[in-house]
Amino acid sequence: MAFEIKQMPDREYFADPGVDQTALKRFMVSPKAYVSYLDYGPDVSADVLDFGKAAHSLVLDTYTGIVDMPNLNTKAGRERLKQLRDDGVPVVSAADGDLLLGMSEMMKPYFCALSGRPEVAVFADDPKSGLRLKGKYDWLPDNPDEDGVLRIRDYKTTSADPRDFPREAYRLDYHIQAAYYMMLYRLTGYKDPLGFEFVVQEKKRPYDYTLWRMDEDSQETIIARRRIDSALHRMADFKNEHSDDWKRLMRRNGLDKTPRQVHFTRWQIDHEYGEMNA
Repeated sequence: MAFEIKQMPDREYFADPGVDQTALKRFMVSPKAYVSYLDYGPDVSADVLDFGKAAHSLVLDTYTGIVDMPNLNTKAGRERLKQLRDDGVPVVSAADGDLLLGMSEMMKPYFCALSGRPEVAVFADDPKSGLRLKGKYDWLPDNPDEDGVLRIRDYKTTSADPRDFPREAYRLDYHIQAAYYMMLYRLTGYKDPLGFEFVVQEKKRPYDYTLWRMDEDSQETIIARRRIDSALHRMADFKNEHSDDWKRLMRRNGLDKTPRQVHFTRWQIDHEYGEMNA
């Protein structure tokens, strides 16, 4: 089984044609959404991407330079911004720069106390689908935790209350990410107990954080693995059956257009009655 584990720049990692967890989640929406992601990248503003990249570089101690936002009222400033982003340098406002420093001061001690490496890329061939898979781990430990479980760490920032992370994880399919990263690491031949930990930090004072874990044998992980296996199988079938024209054909396969009835959940109906009677 072919696999690689190495640290590498983002540009080199993203240029690799392997399937990452973000692309796979877009395929779960529809093949059309998947191809759009391949063509245009994530549907997130450049400012949001830069903030996240800067936060990770400061907290994980992989700092490679963060630049203040140039004056966008001038042509030179706009050209400077484009060049910096083309070079992969995160650009943030002065206010966000202060925010990021405060966040990193709170968060860095947690990662500094861990043994391991930040920003580690993992590549492996999936024996079931035949597809090349990839993932870039925020923190890959050198050793298991005290309970014998090797936990892959992923750093998240949130504008919400970090204590409400499970709700956010469900909405954003973070259980898919955790299951995918654990599955991918298994493909490197790792045999001992494996887990996943989300390190979730708030983007407001006091910049506190919470730790949320997922086990390989949890119901959430098992369900996610089934969805992952199904999606990889369908993706592989699509590419194998239409090897020369799969992107064009995938663009035709968007969301289901069959009309459906709107049905609220029981608690939503009860809430409506409560509002009516208030």
